Amino acid sequence: MAVDLSNCDLAQLKRVGVGGQLVPFFKTVCVYFVVGAGAPSATTAAVKCAPVLCLLICVLLKAAMAPGERSRYSRCVCLGLALSALGDAALVWPRLLVAGMALFGAAHVAYVAAFGLQPFQPALAAACALATTLYVTTLHAGPLTLAVHVYSALLATMAWRGACRRGPQRAGALLFAFSDAVLGYSLFGGPVPYKQVIVMSTYYLGQLLIALSALQHPEQSQVAAVEHETLDSTPPLPHTTFRNREVMTR
Repeated sequence: MAVDLSNCDLAQLKRVGVGGQLVPFFKTVCVYFVVGAGAPSATTAAVKCAPVLCLLICVLLKAAMAPGERSRYSRCVCLGLALSALGDAALVWPRLLVAGMALFGAAHVAYVAAFGLQPFQPALAAACALATTLYVTTLHAGPLTLAVHVYSALLATMAWRGACRRGPQRAGALLFAFSDAVLGYSLFGGPVPYKQVIVMSTYYLGQLLIALSALQHPEQSQVAAVEHETLDSTPPLPHTTFRNREVMTR
């Protein structure tokens, strides 16, 4: 199934990758899928967290050089990536499931702060709320039911706010939500074939696209879009024929 990345600036992604900033991310992703999910240990946690930590370093370097609103966006994305890395580490140990959910829930709040509340798009919010309500009815979380419902609401909010904005974070937020939905179902719903490949591939790709949105200065692209709309709405100058111009010059 192809993922529509038409809103991503693939040329810039190529430049960033060729420049070397994303090479460690792609290498550590390959290492994770080669090594696999081993027994709970510090080494397993380090291998799992490494790709997101590489993205965090890339965005941190960009945030240090970005002024004003762009720096605020990058800092919020950095916070989301840092909390996600801690959540990755916690979920290596089954006994830390609640801690991992709390860390990822905080990461979703950081991403919501980055994405903002405009444009609001209430219809999309209603669709996300309906999908989340139907999803949680398939889960049987027992004593964790309340925690799962709260986390699902935060996840849906993050997906809604990311989907409302143009840029790679739109696909990134939706992929992140899909990854967590599959993981949640595998924990509280039933078995999922190829769970590790599905969950981690969509998770890493989602985080990559969210990080890329910080590297691309999304506020700057939105300002350009507003300016383009303003130019399009400017009424055209009165039509002047060649004969009229000739008379005017005489």
